[in-house]
Amino acid sequence: MAATTHEPRKPRMSFKTALTPIYWLAGVNAAACWLFSWIFWDRFDFSGTLLGPGCFGIVIAFCAYLYVLVAKVDRRP
Repeated sequence: MAATTHEPRKPRMSFKTALTPIYWLAGVNAAACWLFSWIFWDRFDFSGTLLGPGCFGIVIAFCAYLYVLVAKVDRRP
């Protein structure tokens, strides 16, 4: 019989480490977009354009959260 060698499995990404960068990016993006939208409130074409990307980051973070809930990740802190 030949000896078999087992390669160690790569650890899966934890729940916390998977979402932390996404939350930071969404929060900074929303804060920056909404701040500049408020600063340029008198120019509706520019301020209205910034409202969308500010909300878009939050929607992406929410979708990532839902994906990580159904994907196989370690839920240990």
